[in-house]
Amino acid sequence: MYPKKLQLYMGACGFMAILAMITELPFFSHLDMSVAVFALAVLVSSLVAIEMMRGNGSVSLTLPVLLAASVVLGPGGGFWIGALCTFTYREIRGLVRWPSVLFNRAQFGLVGWTAAELFRLLGGDPKHLTLATMSGPLVVAAIAAFLLNFGLSVIFVALRQERSLNEITRVYYKWMLPSFFVMLPVGYLMAAVYGVSGPWPELIFLLPLIAVRTWMVLVKRVHDMYNHTIRVLLVGLDAKDPYTFGHSMRVGHYGAILARHMKLAEDVVEQVRHAGMLHDIGKMAIPDNILNKRGRLSIGETFTIQRHPVLGSSMLTQVQIAGCARDWVLHHHERWDGTGYPDGLGAEEIPLETRIVSVVDAYDAMTSDRPYRRAMGHDAALAEIAEEAGTQFDPIVVEQFLELCSTVNLAAEEGAGHGWDRTPNIPIEEIQAEYERELQEYLERQNITE
Repeated sequence: MYPKKLQLYMGACGFMAILAMITELPFFSHLDMSVAVFALAVLVSSLVAIEMMRGNGSVSLTLPVLLAASVVLGPGGGFWIGALCTFTYREIRGLVRWPSVLFNRAQFGLVGWTAAELFRLLGGDPKHLTLATMSGPLVVAAIAAFLLNFGLSVIFVALRQERSLNEITRVYYKWMLPSFFVMLPVGYLMAAVYGVSGPWPELIFLLPLIAVRTWMVLVKRVHDMYNHTIRVLLVGLDAKDPYTFGHSMRVGHYGAILARHMKLAEDVVEQVRHAGMLHDIGKMAIPDNILNKRGRLSIGETFTIQRHPVLGSSMLTQVQIAGCARDWVLHHHERWDGTGYPDGLGAEEIPLETRIVSVVDAYDAMTSDRPYRRAMGHDAALAEIAEEAGTQFDPIVVEQFLELCSTVNLAAEEGAGHGWDRTPNIPIEEIQAEYERELQEYLERQNITE
């Protein structure tokens, strides 16, 4: 269900779109070939949209084409082509909820209508556009179209996620902002060329638009390669020690849930998840006879085990895992009182994200069977963690974790029996898919996200 504020926002945008629609009904009395050309161009550019990195919609090449159509055809053409010809492939396949589909139609309709109205009110005339002189009205219309489209989208996602506009811009939109600055002059030139040569020379702008889309695809693939590298490391960990693999997947899972419960930004939540999944990756370099030893470890063996945070952080550096996750892996055995390892950090010297991983790491370790002992119960593990608040763990993180666990038994509901304690050789993609599904189901039950 959409949050109440989002429903009001969608309703307000829909109401304004209805007013514009009623105003621009006469547009259909003078259709011509130009309308067909622009409608087809907008539709094609919409169908090749690229899914955003973290979901919540897609990015298309529609805006520069819609801007040109609005300037050339006027407010009616801008509204109706924006409203009727901007369907994406996901919408056509029924993968988008109908209220969101209606909002998207209203959004693009309003963007096209606003651009055309501004151009007209400022004295712009599409018949007098040339490549030799700069058109002030067209510049203003182009900037307004891009800002309005961006603003409507960001507000929608912010209300849906119940996050700040600044966070939504940074997490979901920052990667594609450069493409907007490239597409803006393309839209300007498309309108100007039409004024000089008519509709067919517009086809030449397929080349820069294809180049922009290719760049956006490459950026997304870099992000996907980052995730692929993490999966490769987890495949190696699974082959080395299936128990540690299952433990790591659960720690990443619990860490993401706790980070969201603490209202951290979505990009930080993702990094916490990665840090949790990779926090024990250094154990790949620990000999099996030490890693799986049932008895007490010698001093030398203890020292070897305690090297795994350093080894893990070094491995992530070597494979160029970006972000702070490698530093959080390095410090996940530091203690609030400063007696941990490897650097003896204490209190807020330890990154908050690392303190989150440390708590959920201890929780899963206590609620899982180990070679040398049986698992604790959920309540007993929570009591141990509460007792260590202010010594081993950050007391604020512990407070948040206990609050979260007061409504759900993570060990019973989210970990056991969901594919993470398993026999080896099951494809990692299946485990990742199961992981994502279980996380989404939990978030929906807890109303943490839409």
